[in-house]
Amino acid sequence: MQHSASSASLSSVSTSLDNEFGDIIPHIHQTLIRNLSDKLKDKRKSGGEEIERLVCKLLQTVDSSSEPPATTNDHSELNQEEKLRKGELLVKKLIRYLTVQLVDSIQPNMKKGGLWALGSCAVALYKDIGKYLDDLIPPILRCFGDQDAKVRFHASESMYNVAKIARGKIIPNYFHMIFDRLCKLSGDPDSTVQNANVVLDRLVKDIVTEDENFNVDQFIPELSKRINTNDPFVRQFLLSWIVILDSVPDIDLLEYLPHFLSGIFDMLSDPNREIINQAKTTLEEFLSEIEYSFDSIDCGPLIKILITHCENVPGSTLAKQIAIFWIYKFLQFDKRKVLPYHAQIIGAILQHISSNEIDLRNASTNANNEIMRIIEDKSTPDQMISFSDVMKVIKTELQKPNIPNRICALKWCHILLNKNLDRVMKHIDIIFALLLKSLSDPNEDVVSLDLQVLAIISTTEENFQKFLRSLVQMFQNDNNLLAKAGFIFRKLSVMLNPEKIFKELANILLDTKQSNVEFTSTLVQTLNMILLTSKELLGLRNSIKKCKTSREGQKLFFDLFRSWCHNSIATLTLCLLANQYELASYLVSSFSEVEVTVEFLTQIDNLIQLLESPIFVDLRLQLLEPQKHSYLLKTLYGLLMLLPQSTAYSKLSKRLECVNTLCMIQTAGQQIAETEENKNSEESIEELLKHFKTMQSKFRTMNESD
Repeated sequence: MQHSASSASLSSVSTSLDNEFGDIIPHIHQTLIRNLSDKLKDKRKSGGEEIERLVCKLLQTVDSSSEPPATTNDHSELNQEEKLRKGELLVKKLIRYLTVQLVDSIQPNMKKGGLWALGSCAVALYKDIGKYLDDLIPPILRCFGDQDAKVRFHASESMYNVAKIARGKIIPNYFHMIFDRLCKLSGDPDSTVQNANVVLDRLVKDIVTEDENFNVDQFIPELSKRINTNDPFVRQFLLSWIVILDSVPDIDLLEYLPHFLSGIFDMLSDPNREIINQAKTTLEEFLSEIEYSFDSIDCGPLIKILITHCENVPGSTLAKQIAIFWIYKFLQFDKRKVLPYHAQIIGAILQHISSNEIDLRNASTNANNEIMRIIEDKSTPDQMISFSDVMKVIKTELQKPNIPNRICALKWCHILLNKNLDRVMKHIDIIFALLLKSLSDPNEDVVSLDLQVLAIISTTEENFQKFLRSLVQMFQNDNNLLAKAGFIFRKLSVMLNPEKIFKELANILLDTKQSNVEFTSTLVQTLNMILLTSKELLGLRNSIKKCKTSREGQKLFFDLFRSWCHNSIATLTLCLLANQYELASYLVSSFSEVEVTVEFLTQIDNLIQLLESPIFVDLRLQLLEPQKHSYLLKTLYGLLMLLPQSTAYSKLSKRLECVNTLCMIQTAGQQIAETEENKNSEESIEELLKHFKTMQSKFRTMNESD
């Protein structure tokens, strides 16, 4: 029964073939089929030649017995057209027969024979091939994906024959299919298939470049959906197509560059050096073209792609470097087109400003300097700058561990402040806390730049007070920062009015909220040393020294005195600097009420060292006139009495011995001295002394409670 069913099935198939190909089968003998399917190339070649002859014969076939005699020229032309249609139909049936019987066979040799035959049909059809492309190309393309490498090879050869004859006729309906198969076979594991694919690919490129009607709009999506592949062979294939199309004068690929630029940048990460070099060369060529067409290019999409590759963490160093270089060149081509993206660009390039890769770091530095130059340029309107967005970038960079990032962030802040202070101040809260924190930076360059920025911010009274109050609070919370106070105030005194700085600090220290006695005393001691030793504060010291002859100097002295009272030795030092010797002598006398600690004695020791320095040269010269400066002598002797036997004691004692003889003066002389010394009203001295004692009493009480 099974045998009968099988026979019936075969009989049915045979009948179906007879019905479809009845007028073709008589022309095809088994020897032809065997030759086409033979392993030997010569046999297949012979079969192919016979197919060519058969095609020509079918096109010329005229069944005279079935045609009525022609009576007119019109009838003759109609008969000729009819004969031609019949010939075309027979050829189509032949192609169909070869496809069904051979190409679609499961046997590789049969497939190869069928593909050879279809290629031969193309050769025979020559100029008329356009009518048969729908019959020839689909079965050939199906074989491009065959499991047998030799079948794929013959498919490429057969397609080559068709394309070589048809040329531009394959473009409208079949280019995308052919391109797809070429792309897939570019990485074929069989070298012979790859070689055949290369030959076919070269032919198709020639056809495309000579075809004036090639539709780039339809091709770009095909390129775009493949450009992100990681296959090295496909990458090379796609790059070759990009280069070829870019070389065609009538095709402007720059218009479509955003669709595949990112993929080319990805190729710079390929492990294959050859692909990297090809991608790099392609990018260089496009950048050169962009330079000459920048005015007509919409560079926005390109810049977004470049920024993405700058920020791409897993991306290659080379890709980031070239992306940054493109941005740098774009800035040079036309800043107006690039400025709308300045905040994103700054954020992208600053990521690599500290890179260990020299080329990447240099590219970032150059691009950063260029955009800085553009933003600083007076011709760049403020309206084009997104201050808030750039300040968000600054915030990010200030928190990075690398010094160059923090330095660049502060430089950017400086540039924005100089560009438009008011607009920066609207968003200053974004970075103000970080600017204060940066004062604790271990790098002096960072701190110096930070102080420059804070100085500009502090040009308004409100911000000035806010800054100094915040700074004092930071000193209280960070002893390491307090150790930098000298450096900080020296720098600030160059940038801001030092008298204003010290007056404001004095007011802050008088604030009743300052409850940390030890800190307040330490800060006053620190400020006092800065005042006495910093060359930047020479003018301020001179103003204090004039407090007896200048109303402004007197007010300055009073303002500082009230806060300096937080530290007894600092207060005494201030009085000596201001030539307020009577007040100084009273202060020394009041030290009997002060707890004498090691720290207290150490501060006196430091004061004695200072008295021997150039700062107090005028004080030492005044010792030559003891009759005029008896309170000075009293003060110094008081200090001597407070000191234990030490180096400082010996120094001061020897100094006083030098003027000992001069001190032996008549009482009348002392009366003159008192007259000279009492130019300041007793009321003022009493008031200041009372304030000092009140502050010291307060501190003693707080220390006892602790």
